[in-house]
Amino acid sequence: MDFNLEQKYRKSRKNGTIYVTTRSPVSAERQIELESGAGELYLNGIQRDYSVDQIMQVAHMLGDVYKLRFKIDFSGESRGFAYLQYIADHSMDCMLEILLLRFRLANLSIKVFPSRNIRRLLLNNVEEQLTPIQVYQKLRQMFNYIKLNVHEIRPQHYVYIILYRNNDDAAQAHHAFRTKIINFGTKAGVEWLGKGSRKKSDLSCCVQLQRDEMNLLEFTEKDHCCIRF
Repeated sequence: MDFNLEQKYRKSRKNGTIYVTTRSPVSAERQIELESGAGELYLNGIQRDYSVDQIMQVAHMLGDVYKLRFKIDFSGESRGFAYLQYIADHSMDCMLEILLLRFRLANLSIKVFPSRNIRRLLLNNVEEQLTPIQVYQKLRQMFNYIKLNVHEIRPQHYVYIILYRNNDDAAQAHHAFRTKIINFGTKAGVEWLGKGSRKKSDLSCCVQLQRDEMNLLEFTEKDHCCIRF
């Protein structure tokens, strides 16, 4: 990253992601929107030898970048995609068109799409001896999430739909599950649950509960439906 960009952005690396984030002040209201995924763009078709600096040189031409998440493999090379957000609330259609053109002019064969901001994970095949409240306690120790829906799809067999603040948080949680999944049973697995998916989640029977463990325990003993907390 050249000197001018280093003055405006900081670069860091965590797991399989290189982050480039703004050093500029952002209003609290706008930051909440951005951290929820507002205006996020999905960059696809990134060649293995393309660098973060090449993308930032182009992206910065359109305005102040809030965050770039550049996905890499174990060798440090691109996995083919990245996520980009601007501080300003630009027109999505306009940004898609102009950014694509800018990449072409820079001889970078990168495609630009609106990000789906997928932020739900599905935890399934949990060991039947674990009650929903026990799973809830384990999840709380792993990673922060916004909401947990527990569906009993048959007696004593539950699926857990976990909603995170944004795609980045969900991705980090998904990574954490790689080493923690054994805590939920030998057959347990976790997968992405995309927007519009009806898989195991289109159940109308749900009850909103407070985070009171005694109430949750009482509910799970007498009802076979869905717990939301």
